[in-house]
Amino acid sequence: MVCITLFSTLACTPHGAAVSAANGPGGNDPGSMTYRSTSFPSGRVTLVGGEYRGPAAPGSASELIVKLSDQRVFGTVQGREAGVVVLATSLGGTGSFYELALLSRSAEGWVNTDTVLLGDRVKVRAIAIEDDRFVVHLTTHGPNDPLCCPTLEVTKRFAVQGDRLVPAAEGATGGEPQITGTVWQWVQTLYNDDTKAVPAQQINYTIRFMENGTVDVKADCNRKGGTYATEGKKLSIRITRSTMAACEEGSLEERFVRDLTGGTTIFLKDGFLYIDLKYDTGTMKFSRQQ
Repeated sequence: MVCITLFSTLACTPHGAAVSAANGPGGNDPGSMTYRSTSFPSGRVTLVGGEYRGPAAPGSASELIVKLSDQRVFGTVQGREAGVVVLATSLGGTGSFYELALLSRSAEGWVNTDTVLLGDRVKVRAIAIEDDRFVVHLTTHGPNDPLCCPTLEVTKRFAVQGDRLVPAAEGATGGEPQITGTVWQWVQTLYNDDTKAVPAQQINYTIRFMENGTVDVKADCNRKGGTYATEGKKLSIRITRSTMAACEEGSLEERFVRDLTGGTTIFLKDGFLYIDLKYDTGTMKFSRQQ
C-alpha cells in the first residue's frame, strides 16, 4: 500500500483505504494528545485544539508555541496500524523546529510513542507510507543556505522498530551513520584506563546534529553551539558559542565538551550512538532521548 499526504490532503492507492486528514482511524483527535518532543523544554507537550501556547520562560513576554500541522498519514506499516503527524515548535526566537511524531495503536486508542527531529526552519513537502516505511519529503539547508531559506530537497525514510522511528538507512553497512533527526543524550564515557564519566542526569547532557552541519549542545546549565563534519565514520566537532552560566559544583560540563571536541570516529550499534576519542583514549556512549 502507498499512502501520501500532501499538505492537508491524504490519498491512497486503490490497495489502501483513505484516512481522514482531521482524525486518525477510530476518531482519535491528534490535536488533543500528549506528545514526546525533542524541542519542548520538558520533553513532553499536551496540545489543546491542535496547539500549545505558554511563556518561553517565567515572566517572559515571548511565547513558546507548538502546533500540529495538517500533514499526517495513517496505514499499515510492518504489519501494524501506525501513523505519523508533523509538529512545529517555536521557542520564542527565530527558530521553528519540525518533528515527526509516531502514533501507535493501543487498547485506549492512538498514543504517541516516539518523535524525531526533522530540522530547524525546514519545509515539509509531503509525508507518505511506501514499502513499509514512513517517507518524508522536505526542503532542508544546503551547505551555503542561510537558516531562513533552505533549498536542498531531501527524502527521509523511517522504519518502525518496537515503538520507535528508526532511520531506514541506520542498519546499512558502510557509508555515513544517520545521526541527524534525534536528540542524543550522554550515557557515559569509558576511558582506556577503565575509569568512567557518568552524568547524574543524562537529559542535562545532549547533542543534536542538524542537517546543515551545525550542532546544538546542552552541557548541564549551559547551551552551546558549533559545527560538525563527517566523512564516512570520521567525525569532527567544533564548539563556537556558549552561554556563560555558572553550573553547580560537580558539573561535568567541561569534561563533556572536551570529550565531544575530542571525538574522531562515530558509529551506531543496537540503537546507541558511540563516539571514539582521539588517540584511542576512550569512547562516549549516547542513547536516543525518550
